[in-house]
Amino acid sequence: MSYGISQTPNSLTITLAARTRDELYRDAVNAALEAAYGGAPKAGRSDGSAYPVQGAGLDDAAMLRTLFEECFVATRRADGTLHPPRWIALDEGRVTANLTLSTPKAPVRTLTPALHGAVETAGSFPDFRATLAFSLASH
Repeated sequence: MSYGISQTPNSLTITLAARTRDELYRDAVNAALEAAYGGAPKAGRSDGSAYPVQGAGLDDAAMLRTLFEECFVATRRADGTLHPPRWIALDEGRVTANLTLSTPKAPVRTLTPALHGAVETAGSFPDFRATLAFSLASH
C-alpha cells in the first residue's frame, strides 16, 4: 500500500506515493473508497455489476481531484457498496475505473475538498507524491 490516511475530528488527509501512474490511480481509488466508508469496504453479495468513475484534467493534480470527487459522489449514489476496480484505463488527460458493486450498501461519510491546498503534488515518476485534504461534515 503506497497511501496513508490521517484524520482529525474535522478533516482528513490522504497521502499517496507511487512509482507508476497505474499504481497512483489504483491506490487513489482504494484510498477514496476507504475515506468515504471510514475503512476498507466490506465484501458483500455481487452480481458482477460495476459503477464507472473518471478523473480528468490537464495534469495529475487535476485528474486526482476529479477522480476523488467522482468516487465520493459514486459512494453516495450507488445502490450498494463500491469496491476497488479490477482494472484502470489511463488515457492522456483521463483515468477511468469500473468499481465493483455489492450489497448491502455501507454507510458513507460526507467529504468535501478543503478550501486551501486541497491537492498538492511533488516529484515525477518513479518518485511521485501527492497530498489531498478534505473536510469532514459534522453531524
